[in-house]
Amino acid sequence: MDQLIMTFKVSVDRSEMSALEGPFGGAYFVPFQAEVKSRIFTGKTRPGACDVQTENLAKVRHMCAKYLFEGVDENGNPCKLFVHNDGWMNPANREDPFFQSVPTFITDSPALGEYLCQNRFRSEVASTGPSSLDIRIYDTRA
Repeated sequence: MDQLIMTFKVSVDRSEMSALEGPFGGAYFVPFQAEVKSRIFTGKTRPGACDVQTENLAKVRHMCAKYLFEGVDENGNPCKLFVHNDGWMNPANREDPFFQSVPTFITDSPALGEYLCQNRFRSEVASTGPSSLDIRIYDTRA
């Protein structure tokens, strides 16, 4: 069974969003801030965190978020954690506030690097309000 290892608490400032909507699809830039408090890492995002979403004519939406946390690893050492989270939303489930995606990580922490820099994670994204969501990171090999 997959093990929950971290939850990112995300807040979006809707006034900072940018969009292109046209007859051939759309592109949406969603800047955000996030924080995480977990057993292995605690930190906050650095400026520049953004979710870029594109939607094609079939209403299939691709979401790609890239962000950099600054914080401390499980040993209390300062470190940074880069996250690239990639997912697709099925147009049949447009009203469902939940979808799955695949996160990948890069870190300068020796304590986190060997573990997080592997292909073994999945994430669940769930809306928690009009301008907030949780990204739950699971280890699929736990």
